[in-house]
Amino acid sequence: MYPIRRLLARGQWLFDLRPHRLIVFHGAEGVRREVSGDVPNPPSAPVVLAALDEAKDVWVGSGDRRVFSVGAGASAPVQALPNECFDLTTDGNRIIGTVVDGALKLTTLFTADGSGQRWDPMTLPKPVSATHGYGYSEGRPHRQSPDGAFLDTSPFGITVVEKGRGRVYVLRPGAAQPEGALQVEPGHEQDIWRAQATPQGVLLLLVINYRQTVLLHFALDGTLLGSIPAQDDEDDEDDEDDELTWGGAGVCVLDADRALLFVQDKILLVSLPGLQVLETLAGEWPHFVSVTPAGPDQWWVGAEDNDALFLLTAAPGHPLRLDASNRPVSQGAPLMHVGYKTPTIHWTEYTSAPLTVSSPVTETWRAVVRNDGTACEAMRIRVSGVLVGARVVDVSVRYRGQPLPMVEEHRVNVVGVTAGLEGGATAELEVIFKPRGEGSGPLTITVEPCSWQSQGKEWQWQTQEESRVLAVTGHPASAQFLLTVE
Repeated sequence: MYPIRRLLARGQWLFDLRPHRLIVFHGAEGVRREVSGDVPNPPSAPVVLAALDEAKDVWVGSGDRRVFSVGAGASAPVQALPNECFDLTTDGNRIIGTVVDGALKLTTLFTADGSGQRWDPMTLPKPVSATHGYGYSEGRPHRQSPDGAFLDTSPFGITVVEKGRGRVYVLRPGAAQPEGALQVEPGHEQDIWRAQATPQGVLLLLVINYRQTVLLHFALDGTLLGSIPAQDDEDDEDDEDDELTWGGAGVCVLDADRALLFVQDKILLVSLPGLQVLETLAGEWPHFVSVTPAGPDQWWVGAEDNDALFLLTAAPGHPLRLDASNRPVSQGAPLMHVGYKTPTIHWTEYTSAPLTVSSPVTETWRAVVRNDGTACEAMRIRVSGVLVGARVVDVSVRYRGQPLPMVEEHRVNVVGVTAGLEGGATAELEVIFKPRGEGSGPLTITVEPCSWQSQGKEWQWQTQEESRVLAVTGHPASAQFLLTVE
């Protein structure tokens, strides 16, 4: 699960949901931009987003820890920055980023100016030991599983969280180096950590095994200032407030005296530093949320995998208000094209218009495909539909002008296999329909780039043969249309 990363700038707010995707909002509408091509499997780092004053420049990670400038507009071209980072945010008019090594351990916390060209490393303080009683070790040495260094922002500074190493750093606004760091027991892979700086130290949200929720407030000398559930109630199985400690979804430091804890079916307004529950507010938060300042006493709240936002107003002395903000989002220009490392089939000529076949005349659907990626070993052509399965229509295929033998598969489609296609090459495809009955229904034609893969060796009489199967090894092209036979 990947945390949301986002920052707000005056007049324009920007929100990112998942790797390789950026949504830029301005006014009443948003534009979604994505990385195109063969995007690699998402690493531990999320796509990260940061905006300097008035959104003059935006940086976003492409998913492989590259960082580039999006520019001032939703369709501006991107430009790679000279260095890689794992996570990125802003502090006033400077950029703050983390660099990790091959084992995903934090190596550098850096700052850069608005150009992003000069990166200056900060001195990292030695972490101070802190304990909270919700760990796994039970006296055994701590086991570390580094998983990167994530950043988050509150009005009182930036936090750097290394869940897999159990480390949390606090960088105050405008400071030349972190004020302090804590060393707690590392979290497991199934745990979620969120941290936000407070005037007294750092607020740490632990969601253990995706369920049990613990909110801890530490001073930077390791003193535990408060916790939910309270340490005194830890062993009280009859505590009515125990239900509040399940389903943590996020945390937000509002000011020097108050913070919010989002749990699955409510919001808790808690005091700082002691974490007494001041008020319980209605709300449903089935997914993890992140927050970002939206102006004086206001924050944007957004849930993972959802375009909708909520505007939170939390002025001192006034009731908290949470207003939904559902704004339309349209597709914009790609952020960048990372190329193709696998076969990628696209249509260059085809139609998805309805096709009618009237007995006894046959009809032909024609198309041209192109392989925009690397060469493939074989091509599999599949024609699927209810009329094919019911034998209302006979299907034959010509590929590059030659008839292609087709076989029935699972009584729902016909399939043919032919030679592969080189990268950049095109091929003509003709699908001929001969009516046998009457009916109407959807039809799908798919061209799949494949390769032969071994399934191991099977013993035959007096010989040992290797079993091979076709596997899709790239991006197929698919067309759907309505077929009517009369």
